[in-house]
Amino acid sequence: MKNPETSTRSKWQAFVTLIIACICSSITSVYASDIAQNLYAKHQNSIYRIDVVSSGAEQKSSLGTGFVMAEPNILASNFHVVSEAVHEPEKNKLEWVSVDGKRGPLKVIAIDVVHDLALLKAEQSMGTPFNTTAIPPKGTDLYSLGHPLGLDLAIVNGSANGLLEKALYDKIHFSGNINPGMSGGPTLDKEGKVVGINVATAGDAVGFLVPAVFLDELVKRTQAKAYEPVDDLQTTLGNQLIATQQKLVDDIFAAEWQTQKIGKFSVPGRLTNRLDCWGDTDEPTDKKPYREISSNCSGQDNIYVSGRQRAGEISYQYFWLETSKLSPRAFFQMYQQHHNSRFQSGASEKDVGNFSCSIRFVEVSGQSFKANVCARPYKRYAGLTDFMVLMAMTGHNQEGFLFTLDMSAVSLDNGMKLLQGLMEKFSWQP
Repeated sequence: MKNPETSTRSKWQAFVTLIIACICSSITSVYASDIAQNLYAKHQNSIYRIDVVSSGAEQKSSLGTGFVMAEPNILASNFHVVSEAVHEPEKNKLEWVSVDGKRGPLKVIAIDVVHDLALLKAEQSMGTPFNTTAIPPKGTDLYSLGHPLGLDLAIVNGSANGLLEKALYDKIHFSGNINPGMSGGPTLDKEGKVVGINVATAGDAVGFLVPAVFLDELVKRTQAKAYEPVDDLQTTLGNQLIATQQKLVDDIFAAEWQTQKIGKFSVPGRLTNRLDCWGDTDEPTDKKPYREISSNCSGQDNIYVSGRQRAGEISYQYFWLETSKLSPRAFFQMYQQHHNSRFQSGASEKDVGNFSCSIRFVEVSGQSFKANVCARPYKRYAGLTDFMVLMAMTGHNQEGFLFTLDMSAVSLDNGMKLLQGLMEKFSWQP
């Protein structure tokens, strides 16, 4: 029999523990609230709404947030916030709007399109510049500021979760609600130092920040030129894309490639730890009398060039198909239906030319393939293309193997180099 006194004591201890936990939680919440209030009060006059104003209607067509950085008359923001003014400056101009409703003109003086950053110059002092700091440990409280949906300046509490593991371009995972309009705003630690710049959200309190180190680098380059505007922002943008695709391809070839078995082929798997890979196997059914094995590897992010166009993407897929129930003719018809690849891009004829394709039969590891290699040039950025490959194994009545490769904003030489490198690793293993 349980001792009544012992049972009562245990219940009392559990009750006290619960009360202490509630008190600690309340203290933590109040503490975070106090920090947020202090940060807001201290820094609100150094954070601005940035309006992109259409020259014809003289009304804003889009907006974001910016903050004072490096010098009292310099603002930092996202490239995507100001991109319309970069691409069509004759149609769009930039204005800052303060918390008290005052406004004035801004000029883009420097960009880092790869990390979605821009520096802007005002005609007057805009406040006290922020300082930056390194990425804090996971779980550290952070405070994001910006103009959600163009509303008054707001502050959002969240936490740091380190760098994204599967991102081609470094971003901090921030657990907090970054809403449209907050892009370009600062996310601060409790000391008021910039950890990152708001850049995107996946919803459900999953946000992404550009690490402040990239802003430091952009400031340093611009500071060396006395904060004078770049002469040709389009040329700068193109050069940055060219350098980035070269680094990506170099990094891929410097990495140790994993291998995987897809049907009767051994093929390269994940080419770099920055890619994410998924696979699936569908067994035959009465309605689908063939087996399908698939694998897809891709980067989880891209580079914002314009509202229509993204760059810096890479993806490749493998499909193995086999059957014992379909006739060779029926299998061939089904196999042909899988012979399609459509480049996923919103780019228009203003951005890119038409795809030019070359179709030929090639031998890979003793097997015959029909290879369709296509590329289309970028109109504004010489030397860059969208690159697309579809290869289908031929000569088998009840077996098939497909391979696709898609890359955006890559040189034709680098696209062909990666294709060649991948094919050299294909190994037929019946």
